[in-house]
Amino acid sequence: MSRHSKHSNDRAFYTNKERKDAGFAGFRKDVLGTDCFLPFGHCALSLKAAKDPVVTPDGWVYDREFILENLLRQRIEKQAEAKKYEAQEQRKARQEVADRQEESLKEIEDFRRVDQGLLSEDTRHKRALDKASAADAQSQKKLRQGELFVIDKAQFREKSFWAPECTQSAAPADLKKVDTSTRCPMSGKKLRVKDLLPVKFEVTDQKMLEEGGGRGVYCCAVSKHPITHHQAVVIKPSGVVVLESVLADCVLKDMRCPISNKKLKGPEDILKLQQGGTGFAAHNEVEAKSFSMIRSWSGDARTQAGHLPKAGFVGLH
Repeated sequence: MSRHSKHSNDRAFYTNKERKDAGFAGFRKDVLGTDCFLPFGHCALSLKAAKDPVVTPDGWVYDREFILENLLRQRIEKQAEAKKYEAQEQRKARQEVADRQEESLKEIEDFRRVDQGLLSEDTRHKRALDKASAADAQSQKKLRQGELFVIDKAQFREKSFWAPECTQSAAPADLKKVDTSTRCPMSGKKLRVKDLLPVKFEVTDQKMLEEGGGRGVYCCAVSKHPITHHQAVVIKPSGVVVLESVLADCVLKDMRCPISNKKLKGPEDILKLQQGGTGFAAHNEVEAKSFSMIRSWSGDARTQAGHLPKAGFVGLH
């Protein structure tokens, strides 16, 4: 009786299990811990508690210093790319003008030579040019077939494959038109400096904040409950951060900020913030997967050297 499933190794084809055992085409999975996720209210660029926090229209929190530096760097890089694109278009325009001028001069020269009867007795312009080009080609062909007294080595070396300095290379790819607008580093959407909204976080542990922050360093301004993975919102007119659970009773009833008593125009003055990540699957995606075509023994030895060498991979590479 033949063996089945994973134990059948005498088939005429290479099974998926055999490929994995041989080190080809394998997936690596890893469960991410709490330390792999950014705590609530931390800057997405510096990965620390923001000293001067601002929030984007999509709810991402940044430190003003870091996000302004990032936007400035984006602006400089995009302007440099735009200048390169403009220079490329100007070169193309100049080349087109030069080609048109060369073509027109060639037509004038050909007409002049034919009109003076220097090439052929035929008075028809096109046939005379054809005969002239055929005569030139025939003379060059005879010259190639005969013995050459003068040999230009540079000409022979021009398209030589074995001469590295003369090897032909592909023309550089044309640059595309650059979008000079700056974008959010996390969401990828367009972001301007005037779109940044300042926020006011209620600090629970000042010492933790001075050390760089941590989970639960901020709390709701109304309930004083530490914010870890909970959904929090910011009230735009005042910049106060509260939990979403207190909106119905403390904010939406009177449409006023419970801390500064500023009037809200409507629900559009309430902005949801990005939630802090945890190591629990109920709060966010905690599994990471990596695929590689060919595995190495050293890589497997490094990733499987943890507490679960057979059941899974401790790290991804």
